[in-house]
Amino acid sequence: MSRLSLALLAVVTMTVACYEDDTTGAQNGSPMTNVLLTDAPFPFDTVQSVNVYVISVSVSTQADTGGSADSMSWVEVTAPHRQINLLELQQGDTALLGGDEIPAGQYRAVRLILDGDSSNIRYKNGSLAQVHWGGSGRQAIHAFVEAAVDVGAQGTDIVIDFDVGRSFHYDDLGDGAFNFVPWIRAVNRAETGSIAGTVSRDTSGGGTAGPVTNATVSAWGRGSGIWYIYSTGVTDAAGH
Repeated sequence: MSRLSLALLAVVTMTVACYEDDTTGAQNGSPMTNVLLTDAPFPFDTVQSVNVYVISVSVSTQADTGGSADSMSWVEVTAPHRQINLLELQQGDTALLGGDEIPAGQYRAVRLILDGDSSNIRYKNGSLAQVHWGGSGRQAIHAFVEAAVDVGAQGTDIVIDFDVGRSFHYDDLGDGAFNFVPWIRAVNRAETGSIAGTVSRDTSGGGTAGPVTNATVSAWGRGSGIWYIYSTGVTDAAGH
């Protein structure tokens, strides 16, 4: 059995499944495998918090085809029943949600059970934003798993990348509300990396030099001749 624990991780550098070390030691002789959730950009200039209530996280060795998800065999990793503010997890901070031992194997699907009724978005003035969660109460969200995650005898870390910037669309329907369209992916931590830098103003036209705050940065990749966004990030007050 391999130890699989769930933690939340978020960074303000470019998140190409970025992560910081948060390894918990083996317990009862079982290796530890961590699952980490990263946040991505969101309009910090208007939003104070994005609070997502996580009921449970499960994994499966079966490929998630969407329509057959309910008939799949799932192994529950943790059931934290916690509200997490994704915007508080910055600079590699993590929030451990819990964990359990799971059989070693190739895991091809990751499912999060969220509670929309206990989740919310709050503006900086303290007021609550209207959010269309796609339904009331509990809902199952399946992360995109591009390559099977190998959980071996030594354990491994799974990074769940929750792209906040692309998961909440503002005013799509002209009603001033956010629409929740989840962009979540899961990758093997050993196969991830990070890109970091500083966004500064262009002074060639006579502008004032200095960092650009709250700039949205996207990491693009190419596959089969098509360009697509891997992940997104946002700069801090120093432009990092």
